[in-house]
Amino acid sequence: MPSPSRQLLLAGLSVVLLLATGRPAMAAETASSELVIIPEGETVEGDLYATGVRVIIEGVVDGDLIAFAAEEITISGEVTGSVLAAAPTVTVTGGVGESLRVSTGSLTLEGTISSDLVVASLGVKVDAGSEVSGDALIWALDLKTEGTIGANLEGSQRTLEIEGAIGGDVDVSVTRLTVTGPLNVAGDLGYRSDTEAVGLEEATVGGVVVHKSPLPLNIRVRALGVLARFLVVLGLTTAALLVAWGWPQRMRRAAGVARSQFLRSWGMGAVIMLSPLLLGALAVLLAGLAPDAASLPLLAIFGPLVLATGGVVLVLALVAGVPAVLALGQAIPLRRGLFGSVLVGSLAAGLVWVIPWVGWLVPALVLPIGLGAWILSFRAPPEPEPS
Repeated sequence: MPSPSRQLLLAGLSVVLLLATGRPAMAAETASSELVIIPEGETVEGDLYATGVRVIIEGVVDGDLIAFAAEEITISGEVTGSVLAAAPTVTVTGGVGESLRVSTGSLTLEGTISSDLVVASLGVKVDAGSEVSGDALIWALDLKTEGTIGANLEGSQRTLEIEGAIGGDVDVSVTRLTVTGPLNVAGDLGYRSDTEAVGLEEATVGGVVVHKSPLPLNIRVRALGVLARFLVVLGLTTAALLVAWGWPQRMRRAAGVARSQFLRSWGMGAVIMLSPLLLGALAVLLAGLAPDAASLPLLAIFGPLVLATGGVVLVLALVAGVPAVLALGQAIPLRRGLFGSVLVGSLAAGLVWVIPWVGWLVPALVLPIGLGAWILSFRAPPEPEPS
């Protein structure tokens, strides 16, 4: 069986392919960018690629289904192959002949899955009477399962409410685990949590119940994180020194603005740094207000614009904080030149960045202040040459 990471990667690549090709891929006899529906009694021979505002499968897809919807995907009929789906809401009340792989805000499963279930979602509900013949790998904030899972239940959840039958092991990481009714686990019941599970007296476990503490961060992971930050600081310091060598007067002027107008610089820079998120929020708002037929074209227009803006902001971030770093270096006592101030300011910012709990202040302050200072420096008087 493919690993969960490969399964999720395959699902993501399929969605990207659908968006890139721009085909409202339907059954050969239908074509609609708003509603894709396979009515009851109709059979699609072969694979079906579907994109639309809503995708509804009431008939039969004799092959795989790859679907992307702006609102919902509903499968009340039958898909003989596998399903790759991405939508805000996914509901499966029919049958899937192989695997179901879903990325969604909410998944409701009332039907049968003849192989594995792989889900990344905010909320998942596996109703009583539903059946997953293989493994269920579920990453969700909230999971409620009352049906039958033929093999193992794995993943991570904030809350897990469980009853029904598990044919293999339970191995999950949870904040809170509650057994809400009769539960039959053929293998081991293992969970990682800070708190004890509630309702274990309702569970019949063929193996053992294992309560494990949440895994601490591996020391190697921490070391790699510190090393990565050190390399980032080293690269940004090198870029800052190159900028200081190429544009010394502009650097001094921008650093002066960062010192004298730091609140104004931060505000202007923050708006620019957050512009991709603001554009994305605007796109979602307009798509929500627009008619269904216009929502997908709006998202198609705003999507590349948001990506392009994000790329520009990412490039600007390489040199955005240089004026703030120079201003910080100049504020530290001791006499030094332009390059020395840049070096000292970069090292000071880098040291603060690696401190837990407060390190986030460095990018939150340095990048917006520096970017705003660059822009405002074009209207600021020249800095006097140092003696």
